[in-house]
Amino acid sequence: MLAEIKDVELMGDNVRDKLRSCGSGVRIYPLAKIAFPHVVDLGDYCKIRDFAFIFAGKGVKIGQYTDIQPQTVIWGGGEIFIGDRVSVGTGTVLLTAVYSHDKGLKMVDGLPEGSSKALYGKLTIHDDVYIGARCTLMPNIVIGEGSILGAASFVNKDTEPWGIYVGSPAKKIGERKK
Repeated sequence: MLAEIKDVELMGDNVRDKLRSCGSGVRIYPLAKIAFPHVVDLGDYCKIRDFAFIFAGKGVKIGQYTDIQPQTVIWGGGEIFIGDRVSVGTGTVLLTAVYSHDKGLKMVDGLPEGSSKALYGKLTIHDDVYIGARCTLMPNIVIGEGSILGAASFVNKDTEPWGIYVGSPAKKIGERKK
């Protein structure tokens, strides 16, 4: 069935009726694209803005009032949970898988079976998180409630609730009030 769906049907509001669930007041901008929409849940009043690309993989859940800014990429084929009232800054990459480099494996798609191996994971982003522009978040981490991730941060470890993190790799520089 999915092979029969044209790309244009996976963009903007055309994708709405293909989602696993879609809350009220959801805004999917005309140039946003969602691959594998049948495993995507969008909460009330969330926004998926133009040029955002979601490769849903094993599952995507985006909470209420969450804003996915332009040029955000959710990629990897694993799972992602994004809570309520989260702002994901423009150009951010949220990864749910990486390649294994063990035993001489190649790190590219399309090679003969056994040549490469993807390691699928889960990325969890709790409520009230602010992610600045052009951040990269790796799989198998948890972003604590209320965390702030400064622009261009590379996040490869869990963050504490209400912590402020910046840099590459991201380091805690402060806390914010709950």
